[in-house]
Amino acid sequence: MESGPVAHAENAHVAVWFALKRLDLDDDRVIALKEVHIPRGTKMTTVRQIVAHSFRLDIAQVTFKIRNSQGFLIPLNGCIPVNTKQMPYVLEVARYFQHVNAKPRNIAMTVINRSLKSRLQSIARRIERLEELLPQIKQKQNEKMVKDIELLNQKLIFLHKRMQMAESYCWEGMFKRAPLW
Repeated sequence: MESGPVAHAENAHVAVWFALKRLDLDDDRVIALKEVHIPRGTKMTTVRQIVAHSFRLDIAQVTFKIRNSQGFLIPLNGCIPVNTKQMPYVLEVARYFQHVNAKPRNIAMTVINRSLKSRLQSIARRIERLEELLPQIKQKQNEKMVKDIELLNQKLIFLHKRMQMAESYCWEGMFKRAPLW
């Protein structure tokens, strides 16, 4: 009966071996080897705090990279596979953006000036073209409006005639001619 809870307690934690490299201190050597007990299923942030506490590291300014024996990165979480003291995971401690070399992002002013000048010229050409077409646009707009008004007048005249025809008829009890509406 006691073997059940004891076995459960053994499965609740995993003993993982880490070899520490402090790349943030510009040291590429392994300076410590330690066994760390990690609870199964723990979130990454908690595992990170456990590992940092085990090696007395300040996690505010550094990031962790865990590498297996082949040198591949592995995730630091509560499901980390068990290893041995002879084949520990390498815990690389690095500053944020330590291995990133920033490139200058300056754009030469001549490039910007040329770009802005070409845009300005393009806009000026478009405005000139619109100014040239403005009288034609107004004329076409007026012609369309006159045409629409003429069409509406024709429809009104037609409707007026039909209304007069309808008024002239009086009801005699039956249709002599079919109504137009």
